[in-house]
Amino acid sequence: MISKVHEIVPEVAEGVRGGNGTVYAHKLLDLFPGSAIKSVGLVRLEPGATIGMHSHDGDEDFYYCLSGCGIVVDNGVEHPFTPGTLQITRDGETQAIRNTGETELIFLGALVATLEE
Repeated sequence: MISKVHEIVPEVAEGVRGGNGTVYAHKLLDLFPGSAIKSVGLVRLEPGATIGMHSHDGDEDFYYCLSGCGIVVDNGVEHPFTPGTLQITRDGETQAIRNTGETELIFLGALVATLEE
């Protein structure tokens, strides 16, 4: 399977997870049957935009910063989110993110089903 981000029309959303501003999601993979990978996408937050605090239940999420700058909130603790930063939210944990820069904050995000033991 091959997906090319420049061929994907982004989904545009306002107030994601109780946040504010505009978020663009280029979904490279969405709900692939039979796979632990639920979704993979390139996400763009406009300056000042946020994805509100939310938890994960039955899955895990990661954000990997590609460009821009912001703050990621990992289980209530704020951390700088700059290119090369990886943030992982495990099953039952919380996360949020906000763009604190003057340009778009662009990151790769993936949602993966929690493995049963």
